[in-house]
Amino acid sequence: MNALLGGHVTAALSTYSAASEYLKAGKLRALATAARVRLDQLPDLPTVQESGYRDYEVDIWYGLVVPAKTPRQSITQLAAWFTGALQVPEARAKLAVQGLEPTSMCGADFGDLLRKQYDEYGRVIREANIKSE
Repeated sequence: MNALLGGHVTAALSTYSAASEYLKAGKLRALATAARVRLDQLPDLPTVQESGYRDYEVDIWYGLVVPAKTPRQSITQLAAWFTGALQVPEARAKLAVQGLEPTSMCGADFGDLLRKQYDEYGRVIREANIKSE
């Protein structure tokens, strides 16, 4: 955000929660959302797909991870606490204001998502010949 607001870069991919204050103040202009659906907070903002880039979608997610040797019972309890918290209407409302849609994915499903994204981003990096500097 600092580089964008300072004119050091001309565009940025950001989360709604990081950009919303600047959007509301008129300091930034949103061009499109990378999500598969329009944001409730910006209903007139098109998705990248609607802007002509088929199959484009980037989901921002936050996940809870623990050390590999954490006992199964502890993992089950943590999953229950966090899944339960995401069902509390007040928590859901606070997340929605930030443009976040609370969902829960635990265990093997979350591991599958991590592996899928690791493989997909790895493929994109290889095909684009991206190198670290």
